[in-house]
Amino acid sequence: MAHGFQFVQDLAVVLVVATLVGWFCQRIGLSVVVGFLAAGMLIGPHTPPATLVSDVERIETLSQIGLIFLMFSIGLGLSLRKLRRLGPGMVLATFAGAVVMYHLTRFFGFSIGWDSNQGLFLAGMLMVSSSAIISKVLHESGANHERAGQLAMGVSVLEDVVAVVMLTLLGTMANVETAPAAGVMGTLVRLGAFVVMAGVGGLLAVPWLLRKMSIAADEELQTMGVAALLLGLAVVAQASGYSLALGAFLLGVIVAETLHRHQVERTFEGMRAVFSAVFFVAIGLQIDWRQLWQWAGLIALVSAFTLVARPLAVSAGLTLIGTPLRDALRTGLTATPIGEFSFVIAQLGVAHALVPARFYPLAVGVSLVTALLAPLLTRRSAAIAGAI
Repeated sequence: MAHGFQFVQDLAVVLVVATLVGWFCQRIGLSVVVGFLAAGMLIGPHTPPATLVSDVERIETLSQIGLIFLMFSIGLGLSLRKLRRLGPGMVLATFAGAVVMYHLTRFFGFSIGWDSNQGLFLAGMLMVSSSAIISKVLHESGANHERAGQLAMGVSVLEDVVAVVMLTLLGTMANVETAPAAGVMGTLVRLGAFVVMAGVGGLLAVPWLLRKMSIAADEELQTMGVAALLLGLAVVAQASGYSLALGAFLLGVIVAETLHRHQVERTFEGMRAVFSAVFFVAIGLQIDWRQLWQWAGLIALVSAFTLVARPLAVSAGLTLIGTPLRDALRTGLTATPIGEFSFVIAQLGVAHALVPARFYPLAVGVSLVTALLAPLLTRRSAAIAGAI
């Protein structure tokens, strides 16, 4: 009973502080995601006597629950119809940009003396932008209806697919000591088989279940049913050797293909907002702010690299499909911030001792820097692109 009460108390504290700090950041023109991260560091176990949430297991539980709902909402925003609407050119541009960023980051890691594992995980962290941060920045700046803003949202949506693939590959490879080429190939085959089986099974079962629930159950029970499917597929993915995030993302994509998509989006909108905030606050809870200061030089170096390399990589991919250079550069500047997937990838590497512990504060520090600069880069993107 005491443990359950403490969990409810921690959740209440997280939501209250996240609301207050997020509101303050929004008032001064910063992304609320910055506020959520700051809120976590403010009340976490590393800031006595202000510590309000201290139990590591409960913090990890909050993080996992938040991650599941965040990945479901990201998958729900992605469907085959949306991919067709974006077009094969946009898909090619996004994946070409990801490949450019991958090689730039591996070279950067090698040039500062890091080993292959560290370079690989850094590439995974920097290859993908944060769709949560970008969408908020575009909405708050009023640039979401401009061509560069629409291209940036298209890139961030498709980069979510790149992120899920990278996260799954790295998560599977983390369970073995080495990852030779044959192992990577086997991992890709197993991943493809799991995605196909889950996708086909889900597309056969989920629309039927949603249709039956819409007839036989009220909206409250329908929401509970979808939540049960969400947690169930996340557990199946974890039990199959992948991650909770993959299962949640796949269910979101499957539901996005059904006629009930808009109803599910409406009923889960509040839960998505709550648990997305919980995820970002839980990330902040696990960070010792003194580590950000300790690794400030490294954070500044990687942030500077990210601010140059991400616009370059995204612009290169877009110009490949004939996008005018000015629009490509504006899109690249807008798509700079990293976020949720970078945290998860860094956490994965540190948990399996594949990368040093500094990678976790590094991911949060670079995300904070890029998120803080994102509104300025978005507003000034036309002037910067024109100057270039």
